[in-house]
Amino acid sequence: MIHHSQIPDRNILLLCNLPELGADANAIVDHILAFTEHSKHKIWLYSNIGNISPKLDLNKFDVIIIHYSMCLLNNYYISKQSKDRLRAFNGLKIVFVQDEYREINNMISQLQYLKIDVLFSCFPKMEIEKIYSARELPDTSKYQTMTGYVPSKLLNSQYQKPIVERDIHVGYRARKLPFWYGELAYEKWDIVNQWKKYVSRSDIAVDISFHERDRLYGEKWLHFLSSCKTMLGVESGASVMDFTGELEKQVNLHQATHPKDSFFEVQARYLLLHEGRYKLNQISPRCFEAIALKTVLVLYEGEYSGILVPDRHYIVLKKDFSNISEVIKKISDNAFLQNMADIAYQEIALNPNFSYQAFINDVDKIIDIECEKRIKATVYEPYTQVAFQKAIKSKDISTLIKKELMKAFKKLPPFLQLTLRVLRRPNVFVKNVALRIKGSFSRVI
Repeated sequence: MIHHSQIPDRNILLLCNLPELGADANAIVDHILAFTEHSKHKIWLYSNIGNISPKLDLNKFDVIIIHYSMCLLNNYYISKQSKDRLRAFNGLKIVFVQDEYREINNMISQLQYLKIDVLFSCFPKMEIEKIYSARELPDTSKYQTMTGYVPSKLLNSQYQKPIVERDIHVGYRARKLPFWYGELAYEKWDIVNQWKKYVSRSDIAVDISFHERDRLYGEKWLHFLSSCKTMLGVESGASVMDFTGELEKQVNLHQATHPKDSFFEVQARYLLLHEGRYKLNQISPRCFEAIALKTVLVLYEGEYSGILVPDRHYIVLKKDFSNISEVIKKISDNAFLQNMADIAYQEIALNPNFSYQAFINDVDKIIDIECEKRIKATVYEPYTQVAFQKAIKSKDISTLIKKELMKAFKKLPPFLQLTLRVLRRPNVFVKNVALRIKGSFSRVI
């Protein structure tokens, strides 16, 4: 056994797709930069899409971490050629995954092909083995992680305005997700419709939306959070796990061809057998951001990873809005809100267990344990900063085009995004449309 003081600092290549500031969710940037800010090891951050630079010598690293911003399900973020290079790498290989509800079998195949040593999953410990079984991934160690933590930069920041000075009583932003994510994801944007249905008071200032045009990132998001007395919220995750990818295809096609069908009509036809069979509900990074800025949370009933205590750290909103009168009364009481904001800040935001520092400390310990267990050698001639920057400098034109196309795609309305996803599989689209026409014709005759 190696004593901790004898464990060398390692050179770690962090493969990621680091968003431009203000171009995507703050949590993605915070998660990536936490490695460079808090790890005891030397982190070599490489933000890239497509081909890993052929000039980059992977053997100059002890560990390679593939961040969740690099989706493995296709060869868009990491090319097939680059996956072959990663497969041949003999150092410790680590993958962080999110969006684990889609194409699970494909993800397992990718992990197998890349010979991944360590997997960080958002599934609760009791669920991980059900998804990533030891039979399929016998040599992969699995650890539970969360989607985000408390960003230290928000603590004691300029954005922590007193509740009484905030103009908006209730704020919220969400994205309208495809129905195949299940009821939990549906609630993320339907809460806007439900609020507007049950609340119509002119003395309550509300700024809530699920439209893409209203999305806020970077400083704009932080400014919005600090302008709100309270923020609506639901649990993060999805309630339907799609192992084969067929549910995604079928439901996307149905939504594209029957845009007026409600979620519950689609759920009854495709999803009920899959709803809630596996648990992937947890606290959202937005909860940590709001608490750090002393914005009070108004949340649907849920578990929130066992971290948040109802009626102490957040105001409970029943999903049928049966307690909305009580919720409105609390939202209108500045003294009540300030007290709840202060308690949540002290017990959650300032709790070191929920910090990015603690998260990275745990990752560092796991890296040491896994390298020792797997007898991974240490590289003694790593890159210099100048040599590393020179090695990753070259980017082919396809990488630049992919980035611009991705930016444009994310700005499209949800229906157009859905249509493009369907049309990406023209054979599936034509086949399913033909079957539906045939079925309709059969019913007529």
